[in-house]
Amino acid sequence: MRTLRVSIVVCGLLTARIAAAQSDPKSEDAKPAGEPTVQMDNIATGQPSPQAAPSPPSDAPPSSGRPLSGGSPASGGGPAPTSDWKFDFHGYFRAPMRLGLGHRDKPAAGQSSSTVHNPIVPDDQYLGWQYTGVQSKDWAEIFLSYGNSWAKGTVGLLGFNFTDAAWAQANSQFGIGQGWLTLTPKLGYQNVRLEAKVGSFWSKYGKAGKYDAGKYDTFLFGRTHTMGETVRMEIDVDKLTLWGEQGFGAKQPDPNKYNNAKFTLLAHGHAGAKWNDTLELGVHVLHSWANEEDRENSTLLDLPDGKLTVTGADLRVTNTLLGDLYLGFSHIGATNATNVSGAIEVLHAGGGGEFSLGVKGNYLDGKTKSSNGNGSVNTLLMQYDFSLATLLANLKTPKTTYWGDGPDLAASVFLMYNAVSSDDVDMDKVKKVKYGVDLLGTPLKWLGVGMRIDRVQPNSKIAEQSFGIVSPRIVFKTAFLTHEEITFQYSRYLYNQRECAVAPADQTLCTQPPSAPSLPNGFGAAQPANPSDTRGAPTTRPDLNVIKLQASMWW
Repeated sequence: MRTLRVSIVVCGLLTARIAAAQSDPKSEDAKPAGEPTVQMDNIATGQPSPQAAPSPPSDAPPSSGRPLSGGSPASGGGPAPTSDWKFDFHGYFRAPMRLGLGHRDKPAAGQSSSTVHNPIVPDDQYLGWQYTGVQSKDWAEIFLSYGNSWAKGTVGLLGFNFTDAAWAQANSQFGIGQGWLTLTPKLGYQNVRLEAKVGSFWSKYGKAGKYDAGKYDTFLFGRTHTMGETVRMEIDVDKLTLWGEQGFGAKQPDPNKYNNAKFTLLAHGHAGAKWNDTLELGVHVLHSWANEEDRENSTLLDLPDGKLTVTGADLRVTNTLLGDLYLGFSHIGATNATNVSGAIEVLHAGGGGEFSLGVKGNYLDGKTKSSNGNGSVNTLLMQYDFSLATLLANLKTPKTTYWGDGPDLAASVFLMYNAVSSDDVDMDKVKKVKYGVDLLGTPLKWLGVGMRIDRVQPNSKIAEQSFGIVSPRIVFKTAFLTHEEITFQYSRYLYNQRECAVAPADQTLCTQPPSAPSLPNGFGAAQPANPSDTRGAPTTRPDLNVIKLQASMWW
């Protein structure tokens, strides 16, 4: 009853604060006149002004992150066209201290029964279906650009596992991870826009969030990891915007002898229509294939040429009185996809058979790993976001745009459902589903109080593998609308079956680690996956309690 009374009081105070704070939306800052020929500027061309900017996107490569797009959006915007050359820079970092609270069943002399270690949890491997985003790891990126309104070159510096607080893990420091040229020529028509990119860059399709990849930080149709090109065109017809996009690229695989993926090509096309910045429909096709010769020292030889194809459609409703909705369906078709590398990162999977990180490891293979990369995955992805402040502002003044510069009570509901068809009988006709709700109240400009609840059910045939997470948090920042954030979070894990019985009992009848554990010390990390001279995880038992203190900032 005490909890109920406190909740009622907090909600009442929030509602009163939000109602009192409603006013006409602030106008965007004007761009300075008389810019010099070469200028240092931390607002990338085509990005919203700081006042109107959303929270940073949450789409990231393996290890999870919340990267910003490195190029100008095809829809234009930003400063007026100019031939002046400018230097832009922007980026993001997330630095979480994560503590897993463990227990020694039989402590030795001088040892405590309580332990603290890097969290051992089933949901922190980004390229793993069980990933939730609740225990995202450290990540940093910087994008440096130089150009004008016609042409801009961008270089991206990316990495995770901050070495001063950990160790120098070679494959976590990407260095110069991306570099590309963006061309946005003037076509002579204000309602027609063209954008072309050539080089190494991300193209992202099927993002559940309004500004980012959604609560699960993944892509319904895919994010590309290739060297290649894309061309996008948009045409405005009154309140209707028609758009189309095509791309082609190539991906070199990791040459490790235990990686069966080969040199992979990717072709993709997309089209859609957007009405009045409110309703958008899109259709997507991405097709990747590998027909490279067998490499010397490969572990598997004479594999059939592989293919991985993603098709589907999505609907997005934004800027409405009752919030924002994303709803999409995708079909992943895999044919001998063991040797298809990660040219497409789709739904927590990197390609077809990139180590155990791909569609094969995450969806098609059971305990016998006998799918041979053959099968399909049908997926429904949904996210609904609601803001009480937006509702109250629009009730007072219709069509008001609320940028978050005041008290608010926000809620999100999200779901992913996958139906698997596989040549592996253990995974054929398996259903996977995960869903959750997130609440965040910000009664003061420096304080937010939130709660996220997740339920993860990896295998409809084995209920023992399911688990839940309850994560209350406190958020500190310097203003309602700002660039930085400090979060203190506690997570309680609720397992259907935390540990399996001792072998020879079936080791699938309990919570499972990711198909490819986070080496060297994540849940499930052990020999022979780790090098022989490397220590593995401190325990095989997943944690019940995890504490996280995280600082993040974007610019």
